[in-house]
Formats: sequence, C-alpha cells, structure tokens
Amino acid sequence: MAAVRDLTQSGCARINREIGLGSFPGIVCRSVGSRLLHATTGKFPLNFTYPLVKWFDGPNDGLVSQPSFPWGDDFVWVEPTGNRGISHADMIDLDRENIPGFDVREFYVGMVADLKRRGL
Repeated sequence: MAAVRDLTQSGCARINREIGLGSFPGIVCRSVGSRLLHATTGKFPLNFTYPLVKWFDGPNDGLVSQPSFPWGDDFVWVEPTGNRGISHADMIDLDRENIPGFDVREFYVGMVADLKRRGL
C-alpha cells in the first residue's frame, strides 16, 4: 500500500519536495506521461487500477495520474489519437504491441535525438 500512496498526486508532491524538482546540476531530468482512455483497453492489472486512479486523481495511464507525472526540467504528455489510449505498460513497451498512431520506440528515439541536438 505504501507504493500505491507514493504514486498519488499528494505522494508525488511530497517526494518532489524531499528530492528537489530538477535540482541536479549537469543532469537533465525529463518525465513522460500518457493517458489510457478506458479501463477496458488496458491489460491487467492496469485495467483494474485505471478507474481507481481516475476517481482519486484524474486522467492516468492505469498506474500514475497526470498531476503526478511532471518531474524535472521537462515534462512530455502523450495524448492518444484513437479510442484506445496509451497505458503505463505501453510507455515501457511491456507488451511489445504496436499502437495505431503511436510508436513507442520511435518516441524514445526522438527523445534521445533531441538530447543529442542539445549537446547533452
């Protein structure tokens, strides 16, 4: 239960205060979040936790809510283009599933290319 409380909006705010939001000189801290649109489009256990997180904290990826995601120097919010949504498992490519309108591998390649362009 402690891990679940740590991912709530208030839990993440507390951790951010303790750690310091983006306070690491010479290190770029980025965060990424996405949104699942319906519990039925996520796989277990995210299809189970999605409505609970939505009830308490709003739009979420089946595990973490939108207000809990931002951390560091840069926050990217990934909005789904279809009716499916993008779950936490999709963002870490857990199921190796192609999602219409979103290529998770290319998304991270783009993030790395951006860091390279910025000389980081």
